[in-house]
Amino acid sequence: MKKAIKGAAAIASLAVAGGIYVNTVFLNDGKAYDNVTPVEHIEAHYVDKQSVINALNTRSEIVGLTGKVAKTIEYHDNAWYGDKTYKLAATGTFKLGVAISDIIVTTHGNTVKVTFPQPKIISVDIPFDKAELSKDVGLLRKDLSEAELQAMYGKARAGAIDAIKRNRQAFEKAEASVERTIEALIMPVENVKNIEFTEAQ
Repeated sequence: MKKAIKGAAAIASLAVAGGIYVNTVFLNDGKAYDNVTPVEHIEAHYVDKQSVINALNTRSEIVGLTGKVAKTIEYHDNAWYGDKTYKLAATGTFKLGVAISDIIVTTHGNTVKVTFPQPKIISVDIPFDKAELSKDVGLLRKDLSEAELQAMYGKARAGAIDAIKRNRQAFEKAEASVERTIEALIMPVENVKNIEFTEAQ
């Protein structure tokens, strides 16, 4: 080992003395390797989790789907002195989505992992004063009271919400839309290269 090092030193001295520059590196094994390029240190840049959270927090919720809903309730009361029939058709809109506070974010290198629950009903707007009411009341029968009409409306609203909850296709569309919106919010964050979605347990 020492002999090889000395030999390398002697050759280097001779080359310098003679005014010759040789681009040759001698390693400890005594062999010469030409044009050895030094390894450069590359600084890695990773995703900042707080930056991702800040991007999401520009909203309080993400609406995945907006749709229309309708429900009709009928009331019948037959008596020997006359009949009365009421039909109340309630219509409105609903929104499905997730709250930003329910989204969980973790980061690993340049990848962001996102977990969010199944979209839920954010709002249902079925105005009572927009409901259509039709009736057929006998001459000897009294009209329904305001409280009875409100009760019919309440049943119509409850039925509409139940129909929304049973609409699996609507929730699937909402989930896909929420994913696309999250991607649009997170991808512009510096150093984000990949986004992975995982199901909430």
